Amino acid sequence: MSSGVLAVTIDIGTHITWKVFGQTINVDTVLSTLVAGAIVLGVGFYLRAKATSGVPGRLQLAVETILSAVDGEVTSTMGEAGRPIVPLAFTLFALILIANWLELIPTGHSPQYLPPPAADLNFTAALALFVIVLVHVTWIRKQGLRRYLGHYLKPFKAMVLLNVIEELIKPFTLAFRLFGNIFAGGVLLLLAVDLLPAKLIAPIPLVDVVWKLFSGVLIGPMQAFIFALLTIVYFEAAIAGSE
Repeated sequence: MSSGVLAVTIDIGTHITWKVFGQTINVDTVLSTLVAGAIVLGVGFYLRAKATSGVPGRLQLAVETILSAVDGEVTSTMGEAGRPIVPLAFTLFALILIANWLELIPTGHSPQYLPPPAADLNFTAALALFVIVLVHVTWIRKQGLRRYLGHYLKPFKAMVLLNVIEELIKPFTLAFRLFGNIFAGGVLLLLAVDLLPAKLIAPIPLVDVVWKLFSGVLIGPMQAFIFALLTIVYFEAAIAGSE
């Protein structure tokens, strides 16, 4: 989907693709994900080498602030037993946030070389599936197979089918929630551009910049936070028990 205004094109839902063994790969999504992952790892290794117990630098202070917030959220819901989830929740937040911010980098290509990966359902589905599978594996390891299977029978045995359906739906809702909000931001901007009179749009040659700021700066952090928060919520029962 695209809309052109004064030779400015905003592409939503289009990708740079390659055919590999008969499968279509969204190369731009893969590239954005790899770059975002490299940045997260790079910052982590840099802080590991440069972190100080004295007066922290701006980067260290920012990371420590976010980590403290994530740690507080985890411990308030799961107690000390939930601390192993803190690195996962923080990494997911950082990865999604940076991946969305990559769109602010102008590449001069349409579609962009570095689009927000969360606007691609393949990316959000992979993250959601990873989280949900890890939740169930953690549940079995922490509670045991018997208690894990037993939670499907609560509060009544007749609820077993609904409980199974609920667990099967979780990865879909987690994936579509992140994808839908990022993708919808671009669709809403396109609708606004198409509905505005041409004389109002003419003085605005930077529609693409407006979209990037809207998606990356406003929507990106909020959706990264929501995904990390839901990850914490899903792990709560796995660690603390279904009660």
